[in-house]
Amino acid sequence: MMHKVLLIRFSAIGDLLLTAPIIRELKKEGAHVTLLVKGRFRPAALLLNGVDEILSWERYKDALLEGASDEYHRIIDLQGTSQSKRFARKIKLPTATFNKPYLRRSLLLLTRSEKFALTPVVERYAEAAGVMLSKDKVSFNLTEPASILGKIVAVIGGSHAGKRLSAAQWLEILHPQPSQELVLLGGPGDRELAQEIKAELPQCADATHTSIEQGLAIIAEAKLVISGDTGFMHAAALMHVPLVSLWGATHPMLGFGPWPPQDNQREVITKGKTPLSKHGKVPNYASNPMRELDTEEVKKAIAEILQGRTTP
Repeated sequence: MMHKVLLIRFSAIGDLLLTAPIIRELKKEGAHVTLLVKGRFRPAALLLNGVDEILSWERYKDALLEGASDEYHRIIDLQGTSQSKRFARKIKLPTATFNKPYLRRSLLLLTRSEKFALTPVVERYAEAAGVMLSKDKVSFNLTEPASILGKIVAVIGGSHAGKRLSAAQWLEILHPQPSQELVLLGGPGDRELAQEIKAELPQCADATHTSIEQGLAIIAEAKLVISGDTGFMHAAALMHVPLVSLWGATHPMLGFGPWPPQDNQREVITKGKTPLSKHGKVPNYASNPMRELDTEEVKKAIAEILQGRTTP
């Protein structure tokens, strides 16, 4: 009989994409995987290969409380919040839970000391799920070919200010590259920034209007991706695409650096105070550390990767 797993990961886009290596290992074991997500993140969940069924939390939580114990063999809770833990307890199935290191993370944010650095979240997911982790390239469920091939992709978006560069910083970074080789990727909220950049680099392509799926397709075919701490950054790393990641209010020590580590990656970390917050929010009392990112260091990293000098 097939082993049926209810996998809980409500949000967000980057966190969902980072479950891809775990789902791959579960499928190798022959598991049937049902993924429970918040409804607004369903488009991202659809991109995960190996998921047999996707259920929205808002629509199915009550039905699962009534029938999940008869339908599934175990629960893997990769959300690890009080909400998800209470839900899993009510179902009364064997449950493996991703335990968030709240104290260690708080000490890291307070002290900014490497001794409190967190293990990469993908590896903690794997430990919770009880699977052996492969660092092989991840493929996503992309139903359409990329509309843009072989370009340098600048991911200009970010969920919070502490993850985003200004237009002036992007222009400093991108000016050395032929503008026809550049693609600006983000979301609808980044269109104004994209237009500001395009005013100086009119031949670059604005892809901020594309879907998440098309964005991943463009990244999969990219020559190089330059990105802050975003879901697209995680996708590039999972797909082994050459990557320069940019760090301001967040920091790889929080466990969300590019995974798996590759020779074709560079991390550029702000000269300002970091880590400042888990999600990239900048407190009112602090200046945005992303403004202190060394754009010359970013340009050097780009040149190294494009010239094939991949040894750190």
